[in-house]
Amino acid sequence: MSKYNNIKADFVSNLACCGILVAAATTVIACTNLEQLDTSPKNEAHATVVKIVALGDSTTDASWEGSAKEVYATRLVSELESRGVEADVVNAGIRNTTSRQAVARLDSDVRIHNPDFVIVQFGINDSWIDAYQGRTEPRLTIDEFAESLTAIIDILRADGAKIILMTPNPMRWSEKYGEEFRDPALGFDFNNPRGINRLLDVYAEKVRYVASVKNVPLIDVSAKFEAYDQVDGQSIHDLLIRGDDIHPNDAGHALIAKWLADLLLMQLQE
Repeated sequence: MSKYNNIKADFVSNLACCGILVAAATTVIACTNLEQLDTSPKNEAHATVVKIVALGDSTTDASWEGSAKEVYATRLVSELESRGVEADVVNAGIRNTTSRQAVARLDSDVRIHNPDFVIVQFGINDSWIDAYQGRTEPRLTIDEFAESLTAIIDILRADGAKIILMTPNPMRWSEKYGEEFRDPALGFDFNNPRGINRLLDVYAEKVRYVASVKNVPLIDVSAKFEAYDQVDGQSIHDLLIRGDDIHPNDAGHALIAKWLADLLLMQLQE
């Protein structure tokens, strides 16, 4: 082979080596660029559906005639979706039930779903006096109410669920409810727009106490609704079903769903 041919062969060989090195370098750069450009979320939480159960009474239940068109449990799905969280919310609210009855149905209505979070709201029925039946005491004493809430928390926490407590929303007098409470012995003040909350305020405070003792996140619906009522141009009647004035209307449920979504997002980021 001539000297020229030797030089040519060496050149081709070197070029081939360079080509391999260049190709390899290009591949590394390409991979690096792809990694830099891949901004898709890798957090498994975004790909996981959060299971939530809303446990409550008629302020949670959506099935009774006269209820809001969309209660907070329904609205919570879209509220969380707007924040990038996919959720499956089970509405386990049953009208005219107490926290003690909720304890009895935990297995069938809550635990069966293996929830990540359980929202618990009771108080109106627990504190209610069935005066038309001649009764003068609440359906549940304040101690029984606290014991029931504590049992719900302890049982579900043992399953690994996280609990969110909510105080009951405040009420106002209406033509639908109240006449049976006119017996002076019951102690309700009909001259006070908030008079129907005489006992409910005590039970709401007990919810706050249990949340503090058990270190459970709290949505203080009672305080938030009353604060709304204090703003000029606003009234708590904007948040309650007209003529009922006990249960939240769509506007009231929309606020509750927003407050819950905000809290749940913080809980998921912990």
